[in-house]
Amino acid sequence: MTSRAQPEIIRRESKTFRLAHCLLPAWRDGEIDSTSAPGSIGMAFTGQAAAVVRVADGAARPRPVPPMTIGLGGDTPIAWLETDSPSDVLEITGAPGLRSEMARGMHVESHADLDDVHGWQDPIIQAVATRLRAALRGWIPMSDLEAETLVRAAYAQVLRRHFGGRDCIRRTLDARRRQRVVELVLDTADKPLTLGDLAEAAALSPFHFARSFANTFGMPPHRFVTASRLDRAFHALRSTQATVPQAAAAAGFSNLHHFRQLFRRQYGVPPSDIGRQARAQSIRHR
Repeated sequence: MTSRAQPEIIRRESKTFRLAHCLLPAWRDGEIDSTSAPGSIGMAFTGQAAAVVRVADGAARPRPVPPMTIGLGGDTPIAWLETDSPSDVLEITGAPGLRSEMARGMHVESHADLDDVHGWQDPIIQAVATRLRAALRGWIPMSDLEAETLVRAAYAQVLRRHFGGRDCIRRTLDARRRQRVVELVLDTADKPLTLGDLAEAAALSPFHFARSFANTFGMPPHRFVTASRLDRAFHALRSTQATVPQAAAAAGFSNLHHFRQLFRRQYGVPPSDIGRQARAQSIRHR
C-alpha cells in the first residue's frame, strides 16, 4: 500500500514476500492513495461501514468491510477511495514466483493471482495475520524463515478454501536429502537461513520441501532451525563456559530477550543456570 497523507505504515520485504501493516485515518477521495496489491491477502482488524473502492472496470463502488475479515486482491490493483473510520490493516503479498509455485503445487495454477474475494473470515489466516502484525510492530522477533512459512500457510489456506487447491501426496525426505539439510543447518548456525536455502540443499521446490520436511521431522523448518541453534547455545554454555550473550550470538540470536525466552521454553531453565552449573563443575574438578 502507498500513501500521501499521514498514515503509519510499517513494511518488511524479502525475495519471496512483502508485508505492510497500515494504521490509516479515515479519508476521502484524493487524501490518501491506498491501493491493494494484485495477488495480495488483506486482513482488516477494524471494520468500515461505508468504504468506497475502484475496481478493475474503473467504477467506484461501496464496499463495507466487517471487522476481522479478509479480502483478496485479484490480478489488478484495488484502489480504496474513501473510508468512514480509521483502519488497521495487514497486507500480505507473496512474490509472483511464490504464488505461482504454490498454485502449481496445489494443482490450481490458473489462480496464482487469486480473485477479488472479500468479506470472509478464516481462523487460520486470522492467526497468521495476527502473528505477522505483531512481528512488524516489534512486539515479537521473527526470522524471514518463519515469516515466509506463515505467508505460505496463508496462501495455502486461500487456495484450498476458495479455489479447490489440493495438498500434495504425503511425502518425506529421503536419507540423502535429510543429511544435506541437517548439515546446512549445523554449518550455518550463526547466519540467517531462508526456506529457499533449505529447499535448495534438498533439491526440491520450497513448496514441496516445506511439506516433506514437516512430514519427516514433525515440525516446520523454522522450528527445527531454532531448536538446533538453541542446542548449539546449550552446549556452548555447558562445555566452553561462554557467557549467555556469547552463546546467543554464536548460535545466531541477535535478540537476547527472545533467546532467553526460547531457551527456557526448550530446556525448562534459563540459560544462566546452565552457565552457573558448568562453572561450578569446573571448580569442583580443579
